[in-house]
Amino acid sequence: MASPSSPLLGLDYAAIVLTGGRSSRLGGTPKATLASGGRPLVDLVLDTVRDARMRVVVGDGPVLPGVLVTQEKPRYAGPAAAVAAGLHALRVAEVTSPWTVVLACDLPGVRDGIPLLLSAATGAEVPDDREGDTTCDGWCLSEDGRLQWLFAIVRTAALHRALDALGDPSNRSMGALMGRLTLGGIPAPAAVTADIDTWEDAHRWLRP
Repeated sequence: MASPSSPLLGLDYAAIVLTGGRSSRLGGTPKATLASGGRPLVDLVLDTVRDARMRVVVGDGPVLPGVLVTQEKPRYAGPAAAVAAGLHALRVAEVTSPWTVVLACDLPGVRDGIPLLLSAATGAEVPDDREGDTTCDGWCLSEDGRLQWLFAIVRTAALHRALDALGDPSNRSMGALMGRLTLGGIPAPAAVTADIDTWEDAHRWLRP
């Protein structure tokens, strides 16, 4: 079993990182392999959640040592199916963290965004059932009021309930899944929330 999570914040969480998809607007180049600062994007994302009790990559490897790898079924069945596969892998590994971080693999600003998510969840912990925010299922970073579904931290039990309510997750959107949850938005600039969909995005946001 992985070491306890987030020692500085005392938050127990697992992390699911999605690396699947056809990357059609990148000519088939896998987003996870794009480099920023000389390292693959997926490694940068995994580094930011290194304190997670367990990290799961849903999609193709290779990945950092100690990271689980699984695959949505069928392949390219979409992000909701990938989240379901990640949760299943955590359950098989007997990881029962109360929080789950859900991330895309193509987030060059992830280093600045993850502390915002973890801090929000840490503030929602409820010691002795007296204080804290129990009305919120989790948080997403947001830009101009738009929630970034794949830059989120969610109560694990709530995420399981949303998947159960969704039914078959194949070819369902993240909005169809996450829209079933009560999520708060954490405003962040585009430099933090940006993802890489096109080569124009890559040239704009990735560092040499």
